[in-house]
Amino acid sequence: MKYSKTLHLSILLAIATILTTGSAFAADSAQPHGALSAGSGAALKCDESEISQNYAQAELDTFFSSGYSYWDAAQLASYWGQDVDEAKARMGRKILWGPADVALLEQFLLDARLESLQAVNDLRFYGESRYTYDDAAVLAKFWGDATPYDAKLRIERNLIMGNADEVDYALELAAPEP
Repeated sequence: MKYSKTLHLSILLAIATILTTGSAFAADSAQPHGALSAGSGAALKCDESEISQNYAQAELDTFFSSGYSYWDAAQLASYWGQDVDEAKARMGRKILWGPADVALLEQFLLDARLESLQAVNDLRFYGESRYTYDDAAVLAKFWGDATPYDAKLRIERNLIMGNADEVDYALELAAPEP
């Protein structure tokens, strides 16, 4: 199974949730069965908040270990109308939920890329990138593009398609020898 580690993480998070919630009830064992003191309610709220924070961190950790890139998250953030951090968490959540949700995530990413390709002239992702005009000028010569603007469009398309590594490699090959 491709995502067995994320499945194991999901199971561990579920067990931790059960154990944490159960320990809050066990700490108040002096009370009659079913009765909760004011202190245990506060403990449960604290534990719920902590669990929520831990799960949110697990979502982000899952995103960062998934192989998806910042540019994938940026694509989906634009498509979903969220900021990039929210998109990263949502992607991590879908991975944690299993293969069916990963398949949906892949489809969302494809749809987001196709939508962004229709607006490639906006150079939105190029503007967010670290690439400069000088990089575009060097890459225009390397790629045989007529102008640096044409290279910027090509960089934009590569970023949309998740190929930032290809742009970096081309830039490395095109860079003049010192």
